[in-house]
Amino acid sequence: MRSVVGFGQALDELEALVARSGSAAAQAVVDYLHDRFPHYAWVGLYWVDGPDLVLGEWKGPEATEHTRIRIGTGVCGAAAASGKTEVVADVSQDPRYLACFPYTKSEIVVPIFRDGRVIGEIDIDGTRLGAFGPDDQTFLERVAALLARLR
Repeated sequence: MRSVVGFGQALDELEALVARSGSAAAQAVVDYLHDRFPHYAWVGLYWVDGPDLVLGEWKGPEATEHTRIRIGTGVCGAAAASGKTEVVADVSQDPRYLACFPYTKSEIVVPIFRDGRVIGEIDIDGTRLGAFGPDDQTFLERVAALLARLR
């Protein structure tokens, strides 16, 4: 059952979860985000591997065919190239969007940094237009900082 928690409480819970999860911490974070925030329909982590982003941990209704994305391609690749969070309110209006699922209406992609460089990113799809606001962005940027400690 999916439950809603506030972003502040979620950060505290994620800190504790990471501390006790060891090598499974990244998947535990993905599971938590997906299960606790109903508007996070699909949650995945992509990790930088040379010139590409490679799908790591994920949770959602189905797998994506986009398991390897060239940095600079699509919304995910754009976020990795620029180092800036990408919030797309309507994926049908963004020519960079790489279609994954017919139910996806919006997307947020948050880079994960270590030592000043992008090492990965959080990619989340929403099933409604404009699903992600400034609070989601701030929260997920803090989650990205937490994930950076795992690599």
